[in-house]
This record gives sequence, C-alpha cells and structure tokens, in this order.
Amino acid sequence: MTDENHPTEKTLGLRELKKRQSRIAMHRAALELVNEHGLSGVTAEAIAHRAGVSTRTFFNHWSTKESAIIGILGAGGQEISEHLRQQIEETGPLGALRTVLREFVCSAPVDAELRELKKQVMVKEPKLHALSSGNLMSVQTEMVAMLTEALPGEDAHERAMLAVQLGFAVTRTAFAISMARGLDLGTAFDDVLAHYDQGDPVF
Repeated sequence: MTDENHPTEKTLGLRELKKRQSRIAMHRAALELVNEHGLSGVTAEAIAHRAGVSTRTFFNHWSTKESAIIGILGAGGQEISEHLRQQIEETGPLGALRTVLREFVCSAPVDAELRELKKQVMVKEPKLHALSSGNLMSVQTEMVAMLTEALPGEDAHERAMLAVQLGFAVTRTAFAISMARGLDLGTAFDDVLAHYDQGDPVF
C-alpha cells in the first residue's frame, strides 16, 4: 500500500491533499539525503531542491531541517493543541482527543519503504532520537494543558495527563498493528480503540 492509496485521502480536499503530498515529498527527500550524506551534510535548501519545492515552501511546512527529517509539525505542540481546542468546542474533551489523535495517526505516511528508510536514518543519527522525544513531550504537554482547561474538578490536570498518555498508547499500538497486519493506520487506530472501549481487564 502506498500513501497515495490511503483510504483517508478520499475525504481530503484537493488543497489539503496537495499539502500533505508536498510534506511527504520533503520528508522523503530529507531522509534520503541524510542517509546519503549524514545529518551534518544536509541543508534545508538541499532538501527543498531534492523535493522539487522552493526553500520558502520548505519553511512554510518545517521549522528546521531536523523537523523535516523526523517528520514533525513545524509548529509542534501549539498547532496540535490549537486543533484540540477547536475540537473540544465542537465535541467535548473525549471526542476531541480521539479525533485529534486519529488525524495525527492518519497523517503519517503508510509507505513501508519510507518507514524503513526512517529507521535506518534514526540508527545512523542517534541525535535525532532526542529531538524526536523532545517534540513528543512538547506535544503532550500542550495537549494536557488544553484538556486541563476543559475538564471539571480539582483533579482535572491528573485526569488530563492520564487521558493523553492513554491516547498516545493507543496510537503506538495502532502503528504496531498496522505494520504487523498490513492495515491502514486509521483502521488500526479504530480497532485498538474499540478493544479499549470493551473494557478488557488486563490492566
């Protein structure tokens, strides 16, 4: 299955589809260049040239060359938390968190070759692990803060932390199941969430 055949794209508008394809092209170009030349031998300009876009377009999508390599959002946690805030107003905290995390999962490339390339790059460049972990922590912190504001009670912060951690556990499991069973990421996420909702008493 290739990213172009991902079922969720049927629901995307043309503008969003082109934006997503452009981001994936730059992400792929960044990984290829780092694999060929090492992290220090790659520039944002080189990534843009390989992907066939302008340097300005590159920085419209990514804050640094490292963010393009890792494949994270240029605005990091603030962009995701703002989307979470909008969803909370529409569907409430629970529905909002699930919607945002599912969209996050479905935005990831499903190209197995691209995933394998990223694994190779991360092994070659250990520094990227720390950057990736730091970005994830930033995203989680922003989401917890947003949920805390939306939840009632004195224990709102603790409940928000638990909800976000469980949510990311669902996303990690969805990625693993997607790889193991060959499912698209959206289906894998839905399957994991359905299993969780059944109240399996393992934990």
